[in-house]
Amino acid sequence: MFKILSCLSLCLICQSALAAKACDTVESLTWLVGSWSSQNSKYKINESWQRTSAKTFEGSGSTFSVEKNRIVSSETLRLVEMSGEVFYVAKVASNELPIAFKLTHCTANTAVFENSKHDFPKKLNYQMNTDKSVTVFISGDEGKGFSIDFLAEDNRNE
Repeated sequence: MFKILSCLSLCLICQSALAAKACDTVESLTWLVGSWSSQNSKYKINESWQRTSAKTFEGSGSTFSVEKNRIVSSETLRLVEMSGEVFYVAKVASNELPIAFKLTHCTANTAVFENSKHDFPKKLNYQMNTDKSVTVFISGDEGKGFSIDFLAEDNRNE
């Protein structure tokens, strides 16, 4: 019985180590590649990602105000693999320099990026849902935040 428990424990430890190792590369995030959109009565939000190299994905995001009939915010995005770690880098108009968020956790369908020193957001949590949509949870201090539900652009009319 002890041998069986020891083997099971070893398997679980190895499985956990393999899952953690997947967060060391941008390849674990290929499910983000594509064009994503979200819409409600006030805004149309788009985000897109493309693989530009084995260690880099480039992306962009924009928010269109239905009321103002114009883009009210946009950002340039990048996922970069450096020194065995992955970073989400966002360049937005409200910040002079790009802001980097470190990939702190991932699974086959989630990716959590964090920067505790940034004012807002501090955490970006991307989740691929079973219906192939993506939900992004954007959060800061004291539970403040919001979420965006994206559909793949080729699935909007289904």
